[in-house]
Amino acid sequence: MTHTRKLLLFIALLLAVLSSVVAQDVTTPEAEASETAEPADATLDNSTTTSEKALSPRLKSVRFIAGLFWASPSGLQRRCAATIITSNTLVTSAVCAKSNYPASKYGQGGWRIVTGAEERYMQTPPNSVQAYVVKNVDIDECSNIAIIQIEGNISFGGSLMPVFISSHPVSQASTMYTFKTSDPSGNSFLGVTQGVTAACDPYLPGYTDSNFMCTQPILGQTVTDDYLGGDPIIGFSTQPDGPLAVLVGITGLYYSTLEDAQHAISNDATAYRFNAIVAAHVTHIATIAGVSAESLVSTGDLG
Repeated sequence: MTHTRKLLLFIALLLAVLSSVVAQDVTTPEAEASETAEPADATLDNSTTTSEKALSPRLKSVRFIAGLFWASPSGLQRRCAATIITSNTLVTSAVCAKSNYPASKYGQGGWRIVTGAEERYMQTPPNSVQAYVVKNVDIDECSNIAIIQIEGNISFGGSLMPVFISSHPVSQASTMYTFKTSDPSGNSFLGVTQGVTAACDPYLPGYTDSNFMCTQPILGQTVTDDYLGGDPIIGFSTQPDGPLAVLVGITGLYYSTLEDAQHAISNDATAYRFNAIVAAHVTHIATIAGVSAESLVSTGDLG
């Protein structure tokens, strides 16, 4: 190879590396959210580990999501995501936290919380993984939210941090984001839009009275393919000195007019989804956590 060809090859390789670095340095709202946050509900192939499925770097970097697992004599089985509010208190959907189904499928046992960067997304993590014992689950079926209290405390640091709860209502047509933890190797960060009340109400009449937020995908968005919910819905705060990513809701159940979607045979990309509004439960969450409600809330407007 001539010196000229070697020089040209070196320049081409250098440009490729530089373009890769530039692409990684571009900070989008989604990327900023993953730097200030954490994950949630999944149904993975039991025979495939997270490492084999190449865990999404975004999900691995999220800091306020843990995994809710059922512990039985057969081991740990992932059920859903749980969002970290304080060192001993988390939230998920009420549907996720009901124990009748996992007990019937895997055997009698109890709930555990797993916070390991990769293990929290695995369907069956190794038995050696650190897991916090859940000592109480407060379920509100009317609003589809569950408040989880663990024994001991989660140690916060670079990879684990709680998320603040937004105290501001979400206006119609506002775009928020959720983490798709049901497939941690795929597109893990999805936009969702606040639906119009007149369009949502026929599916669940009076839903606003039960502290639900209705979301419906618009062009370029897609619903996630889980049916339990439990994933955090976040918005972005405009408060200059406050947290960037704030917790708005917890994903809930779908309401679709398609029969196949109603029986979980297929996914309806136009389905309405009714999600728990976390701000409506701040006082109760604070009481369970043993802290003041003010300490859990971000007062910044949503961008």
